[in-house]
Amino acid sequence: MLYYVLISKYGYTPSRKFYKIFDYHLTKMRRLNPDLHEKFTDPTRHFILAPMPYREIEFWLEKDSIANFLGDLARKYRLSVQVLRGFASLSMYRKALLRAARKGVQKILYVGDFDPSGLLIEQVAAKEMGIEIKRIALTLEQVKKYKPPSLNVNRRDSRARDYISKYGDRCWEVEALRPRTFLKLVEEKLRENVPHEYLVEAEARERATKVAKPLTERLRMMIEQEVLRLLKEGKSEKEIASLIASRYSLRSKLHDLRKRTRSERPLKTPI
Repeated sequence: MLYYVLISKYGYTPSRKFYKIFDYHLTKMRRLNPDLHEKFTDPTRHFILAPMPYREIEFWLEKDSIANFLGDLARKYRLSVQVLRGFASLSMYRKALLRAARKGVQKILYVGDFDPSGLLIEQVAAKEMGIEIKRIALTLEQVKKYKPPSLNVNRRDSRARDYISKYGDRCWEVEALRPRTFLKLVEEKLRENVPHEYLVEAEARERATKVAKPLTERLRMMIEQEVLRLLKEGKSEKEIASLIASRYSLRSKLHDLRKRTRSERPLKTPI
């Protein structure tokens, strides 16, 4: 949007060259100035949180087109998904870094094309994130083994010369793999990286939540009715909180529950 403001309001000539120069310098300024960076947001590269996610690993996809295709697998293995849509923005990387620091992300499993851009996206992500990026598809070994249809390398791509010197003038999109083969390869890698014990524990917790939900919902409604009555009697919020906690013995029960949960939890990664 800022690019078009510069064109419409300040008379800059629209061109791809101007856009790239502008983007380069703006990114440098945003890295140096946190206040300037906070003025920008990127709503296009969405993050899909898995149910009861395995937080040590995230699943990154180069394209939107494969997010739906691999969505069921990501949910099955409790992995949250980051859709890059090509080269990710600085906003997306900053959010991902904050998320990784908060949740303890140690590895990113990456699915992308085997072409000049797809390979560089992986390198840029590794540099920006500073944690392990593991490409699980499409790899050169998979290309040699399954021989998916190839495309000519776009020689106008600034990254084409280096790619051609290493791999030749053909490239491959990850969707070129047969769907069943693609799913099989990805699932094998997810199974290798997500502990089976975690999946069993997450499923048990999910079932427990489902069973407990009607009971907790009923308890919530009872507490809300009690709070409403006390408000009508003129009690302060602080008084109400103390009365409700005492009446339902919430503080001691919550303390006991947290203590028991910590002692029983078999995994180091919190849910």
